[in-house]
Amino acid sequence: MFKVEINYEMPETLLDIVRIDKELRERHDGTFQDYVGFYISFNNNDDRYYCTPDDAIVFGRTGADGDHFAFLTFNGSISDLEEAPIIFIQPMAFGNQVTLVARNLKDFLALFINLKEIYVLERFRFYKNKLDFINDYNDNYLKDIRLRENDSNFINDLLRRNVEGIVNIDDVYEYITELKKQIKLEIYYDDF
Repeated sequence: MFKVEINYEMPETLLDIVRIDKELRERHDGTFQDYVGFYISFNNNDDRYYCTPDDAIVFGRTGADGDHFAFLTFNGSISDLEEAPIIFIQPMAFGNQVTLVARNLKDFLALFINLKEIYVLERFRFYKNKLDFINDYNDNYLKDIRLRENDSNFINDLLRRNVEGIVNIDDVYEYITELKKQIKLEIYYDDF
């Protein structure tokens, strides 16, 4: 297989997140990770795992079990990372290490604003219907989310004020269902 080497620039939306992180550190004694659940780590080869696709550009790590988020470039065919789908890579989720979670970074942030928890995104492969999603969300996430309500409102407001173009995604289940119909994962790995 021919591997495309492209030197990607950090996209503007990710630069906005870096600015938000800086503001949180300077003015609020916190970090983006404290509020959203991942820290920014753009295109650092040390953040890659055996299951990170070759054409993925890592942009964030959760700090748990090697879990990380990346832009998927479809073997370099996507040149603007603002347009690249977002994947969630979980080295410890054997058999399901790579999950498509958003059409692009702005949609990823919109999903977080709606859900108030990024780890919900990994679970969509288990849901057979919308009711499964709603029940799982209510049973496993809602209590903790309510405890963090002030923090959630604060970071959601910061994101909306500082990242231009975040849209509302009112029906997350429908969004993810349609996303998986529209984008088929093509995973590229180096042959050893």
